[in-house]
Amino acid sequence: MSTTTRTQLLDAATSVVRRRGYAAFSYADLAEAVGIRKPSVHHHFPTKADLALEMVSRYSGDFMARLRSAQQPSLEQRSTGQGGPGAVRLLEFYAGLYREGLEDGQACLCATLAAEAEAVPEEARRAVARFFAANVDWLTGLVAQGIASGELAATPDPGQAARGFLSAVQGAMFTARALGDVSYFDGVAASAVEGLRPRAAH
Repeated sequence: MSTTTRTQLLDAATSVVRRRGYAAFSYADLAEAVGIRKPSVHHHFPTKADLALEMVSRYSGDFMARLRSAQQPSLEQRSTGQGGPGAVRLLEFYAGLYREGLEDGQACLCATLAAEAEAVPEEARRAVARFFAANVDWLTGLVAQGIASGELAATPDPGQAARGFLSAVQGAMFTARALGDVSYFDGVAASAVEGLRPRAAH
């Protein structure tokens, strides 16, 4: 029961932060959402800082695990000796992770916390920074892979291309949310992917 309640609290907190921001919820909100008394919330997470760090750690772990899983070859690819998905397919998958939740008014948890960094406890801010550093590292490796395979255009700095792609996707997510228009995100994300491909492939 304790583990289930803890997970419910994390789910409820993550959902409200992705919709309304870190400063916009209280333990009273969580107690009501999960159906427990406020002191019980403190039993699982003594402080809001503890809760914030746990939220970021779980979200980041799940996000990166999905990226690693997406890189694995499918059963069909393995049976024919092929590698995993190509760079373009993985860039599209990555953008899709940022798109998730937009139709419900939700944004990426770590992007939301980064936007209000001054209100977020220091340990959680550091965890958010690690999340984005891991994203840049993953994207940099993917861009380098795509250049080597010829799927993406050659560039002297794959890291800069990776950072540009991340920034485009993240900015599109916030703007689409403000406009209430998911198609805005889709258009920008597609353009960001196309911008990394060789001109002859456009």
